[in-house]
Amino acid sequence: MTLPAGSAAPSGEGADFPNVVLIGSRASGKSRASRRLAKRIGWTRVSTDELLEARVGPIPEFVGQFGWEKFRDAESAVLRELSGERLIVDCGGGIVETPENLRRLRELGTVYWVRAPAAVLRERLSRPKHSKRRPALVGGVPPAEEVALVLERRTPLYREAAEADAWSTASDREAIVEAVETLLAAHFGPPLALVVTGRTASEVRAGLAAADAAAGPLDLIELRLDGLETPGPAELSAVFGGLPDSLLSRLIATVRRGREGGGFAGSEDERLRLLGEAGRLGAAYLDLEFEAFRESDGAAARRVRQAAPDARLIASFHDPEGVPPDLEALPGRMASMEPEIAKVAVSAAGWGDVKRVHSLIRSQGCGDIPFIGIAMGAPGRALRVIAGSAGAALTSYAPPEGLPAVAGGQLTAPETRSRHRRWGRRLAAPVPVYGVVGDPVGQSLSPPMHEAALRRLGIEAAYLAFAVPPEELADFLTAARLSRVGGLNVTIPHKRAVLPLLDSLDDDARRIGAVNTIIPMNGGLGGANTDWTGAVRSLEEAVALPGRRATVLGAGGSARAVLYGLARSGAEAVVISRNDRKAAALADAMGVAHVPLAALERIEGDILINTTPVGMAPDYDGCPAPDAAIAAHEVIFDLVFHPERTPLLRKATGMGKRTVPGLRMLILQAAAAFERWTGRPAPVQVMADAARKARDAR
Repeated sequence: MTLPAGSAAPSGEGADFPNVVLIGSRASGKSRASRRLAKRIGWTRVSTDELLEARVGPIPEFVGQFGWEKFRDAESAVLRELSGERLIVDCGGGIVETPENLRRLRELGTVYWVRAPAAVLRERLSRPKHSKRRPALVGGVPPAEEVALVLERRTPLYREAAEADAWSTASDREAIVEAVETLLAAHFGPPLALVVTGRTASEVRAGLAAADAAAGPLDLIELRLDGLETPGPAELSAVFGGLPDSLLSRLIATVRRGREGGGFAGSEDERLRLLGEAGRLGAAYLDLEFEAFRESDGAAARRVRQAAPDARLIASFHDPEGVPPDLEALPGRMASMEPEIAKVAVSAAGWGDVKRVHSLIRSQGCGDIPFIGIAMGAPGRALRVIAGSAGAALTSYAPPEGLPAVAGGQLTAPETRSRHRRWGRRLAAPVPVYGVVGDPVGQSLSPPMHEAALRRLGIEAAYLAFAVPPEELADFLTAARLSRVGGLNVTIPHKRAVLPLLDSLDDDARRIGAVNTIIPMNGGLGGANTDWTGAVRSLEEAVALPGRRATVLGAGGSARAVLYGLARSGAEAVVISRNDRKAAALADAMGVAHVPLAALERIEGDILINTTPVGMAPDYDGCPAPDAAIAAHEVIFDLVFHPERTPLLRKATGMGKRTVPGLRMLILQAAAAFERWTGRPAPVQVMADAARKARDAR
């Protein structure tokens, strides 16, 4: 896919596009790469060495007079003072040797290590321009040996500071191109197409301005001309007149027919004339439907190409009603159009359809032709985020904030970007995708908790909410196996239903009979349960469990996890439920005692645990236990997490009891799942803050 050679700098929120910070050895090519990159994307280049020389004079003379230690101090001062957005920062080779600089580099932006093999560095450093401009780093050592010594010392520091590598291994010119393309792919990923429509030329122009402001350096903009009320040459001239080349080079002109989800009501002759005119006026890409090509026996494509020979063709297929049975064969048939890009957009009724589209993307259905696969509708929303990881040429089509969607399931550009700590890097490579699976799932606090944890630890991954009806659970898990899933949380109603659909279960999940955490292993999906871990850790913050007596209210899945955790921790338990038969069956399965509900008034123990939904918002007055039962226990634990201070906990506090809120269990079970997925200690306080903030915002 040929992308625009240059484009205007984005003027949207800078947080969407972090600065690019380049580190690396002398002669690695980072200075030339930074110049080329800045020119390519229109950002501002800043060199720490050049800023330093402007302050202290030529570096060799400064080092000769004051020594390397003073130079490093001055270099650190320059780095501390740097600030701004849309910067390409070219750092001196030894900037990593000052420990405080490592933290500052990552605060400044995304850090890339521009690398070259030692043999290449030795050859480049032997040239006069390098020996004259820089003092020796190791005294009394030949240049070739110096390269090896310095690389040995700095390599661990470069590795610690950088988030990704950009190699320049070829000859000089090719090496810079190689490094720049690597940086573009790493930082911005496959382009996003921002979608603009409008009823009048003035509305379209306003939308173009908004899209251009929100676009990244590699993003394209789809101009939906079928939304115009009076499409014609005059209206098109008003739309395209005076647009800069930097914008025209990123425009996709589309005039979609009604039967394919568009709004154009005129004749096919008028539609093709409008599309060709858009290309003649400067649109870089023209979207032509494969069905129009097929129906006209190729004449539609020939006509559009004759009208705008410099425009590049996007061959597209749209089915707003469903998925054709020959979906997998479509890309091969579309190749006969000889397009620059091929696009297939179908309406997904469920996860089985999403799985087919995802597989099509990964199979690179058009061979060497860049391919875009879109599953329209709610089930396909997640695929719009992870399509780049699967290999799609465009990440997604998305309107800027405030502009209308033109297809089912479209996320706005900010919504797409909000799934990622770094806008492009998640979409550029095969990255882990995590998520929570349930029905419904909109109320889940898992996405904000895990996104906050991923951000804090700098882990490149996405965490999404997957609304999966029970009848589609098997198809969803098949799609998950194809999607390089990094891990999943499972919530109501799937914790037990998922058991036979997984490839393996750990001992905890098998004995509890429920799964709340899915972990990829050996090419399959394994089930685990961290609910019991969250419950035990929450209680242990309030009381030592061995030898304690616990009264558990409820006989559902949460009660099973709690009872299992209590047994593993050396505590005794008794089960009480309104459904006496269900409580007896649970007690028998878990090897504990059970008593009838009437005994709750007189039962005594150390810990009272509510696993029922009584007291959950909006039931702000419901309390699952009588005052006598609360008074007869030392610690009161309520698994209900919204509100955090339930009626049960408020009563217990009034009686002077120690209380454990359900939100704490939710946080700690999430932390346990996070640690199982990533192998990293979870930032528990960060997750807790994110959960409370998200809960309070609802």
